[in-house]
Amino acid sequence: MKDDSPWAPLRHPPFRALWIAAIVVNLSMWMQNIGAAWRMTELEPDSPLMVSLVQTAMALPAFLLGLPSGVLADMVNRRRFLIITQSCSLASAALLTALAYGGVMGSWLLLGLTFALGTSNAFGMSAWVASNIDSAPKGQIPASIALSTVTPNIARVVGPAVAGALIAVAGTPTLFALVTLGFLLSLLLLRAMPDSTARPSLPPERMWNGIRSGLRYMRHSAQIRQTLRLVFVFVTAGSGIWALLPLVAREQLGLGPGGFGLLLGSLGVGAVVAALQIARFYKRFSVRRIVTIGALTFAAVTALIPFVTDIALTCALLAIGGMAWMAVNTSSGTVIQTSAAAWVRARVASVYLLVIMGAMAAGGVLWGAVAERAGVAGSLWIAAACIVAGLMLTGRTHMHLGSENDFGTVEGAALDCVSAEAETLDHNAGPVAVEIRYSIREEHHENFIAVARELGLARKRNGAIAWRLYRDLEHPEQQIERFLVDSWLDYLRQRDRITRRDQELEEQLLALSHDGRSETRRYIAEA
Repeated sequence: MKDDSPWAPLRHPPFRALWIAAIVVNLSMWMQNIGAAWRMTELEPDSPLMVSLVQTAMALPAFLLGLPSGVLADMVNRRRFLIITQSCSLASAALLTALAYGGVMGSWLLLGLTFALGTSNAFGMSAWVASNIDSAPKGQIPASIALSTVTPNIARVVGPAVAGALIAVAGTPTLFALVTLGFLLSLLLLRAMPDSTARPSLPPERMWNGIRSGLRYMRHSAQIRQTLRLVFVFVTAGSGIWALLPLVAREQLGLGPGGFGLLLGSLGVGAVVAALQIARFYKRFSVRRIVTIGALTFAAVTALIPFVTDIALTCALLAIGGMAWMAVNTSSGTVIQTSAAAWVRARVASVYLLVIMGAMAAGGVLWGAVAERAGVAGSLWIAAACIVAGLMLTGRTHMHLGSENDFGTVEGAALDCVSAEAETLDHNAGPVAVEIRYSIREEHHENFIAVARELGLARKRNGAIAWRLYRDLEHPEQQIERFLVDSWLDYLRQRDRITRRDQELEEQLLALSHDGRSETRRYIAEA
């Protein structure tokens, strides 16, 4: 297997184990969702509300727990965290299976256990995404992320088909038993992975502080912020196909449930094909060009669907649409994940997933409402126009793949800059003011300002609540960098979060100074 092969990361045992475990978990979740919905139709045949609540019970925890789960996944050992969440899923699935075989499963009990499975899945969601980079082989991170996007699409194509066949042949209790075995297999794969996560040198953040620092990081990262905006706009507009495809299948093509599954499968197959090739495209085209072409292609597919009444041609169009959908979302997701520092990676992943789910939910309501007034065809044409308009509105979004210098942290940076006396300070002491003085030649002034501004954003991302650069009026060659953090512990965390890119910026400032040195002073508030 060549290094440029889309499958190359699978030669790395930790990533391979994680990838297989993710496929098994996604398959199990899809099969459980289908099985629970079908079981509810047997328990409550005259209540569409109870049947629809199955989907709510599975999806609601992701909205409620998405960001807190990202904070937890950043604060604890991710492998152990995933083992805990999968153990909870295994326990819920095993209880569901036992009750189904015993014939004592009630509708509310079914909803409760579905909610429990959704909760454990929500807690592990961002940890799965962040672990992809943790376990990826060096130099193959884009290909690893692309492979990780294949797993939910494989599950989307295979899971419902397997679940439907198994229910028809053996019934829902047997399906629940297979789901239980799936969670057991994923747990065994996770336990077999090596535990390479380093222990944190500082106390973990509290939940609220962790949420606040994660949001602060994204606020001061222009690329992450702008790419999230692009994802929200594209997914909201592009969700028209996903929301209205059942009506296209039934009213336009005259298909039943099997035909609808075929259309969904076409989207999934196209998405898998694109995900396997996207890493090669990164070497030939800019990310922005891939996203632009993908969005325009998806808009064209959305606009053409209402004109097509041939099933084979519709499937072909949807396969192309699946490729375009995956090209946009995988490229955007890769930009976001490779732009996030290791210490905040799971929090960024959780917000990214929440943006996608929120956009899909909002788009479903929006395009359903539009279809009631303008019809399915009119709704899809408006959606296509919105995709193009959204692309124009976000056209200036700067997108590039991050490197290991962007998210790799510098070990020991928290303590390499403080005196022995400062190490004994109370962690809650503060606020802390830091002043760094540089002596700059006139010819280097503009370059110094540009680098300092970029470093100032990094300091804000890592914990500074305020940052400014000042010029000494009495000594014009003197430039003073000043920033403020909430406490001594927050200052140590800020130093601990420094990435190799941040360190390069600090070194660039020193290189622009007279003697390659700076003078640093730290102050603790006393009144």
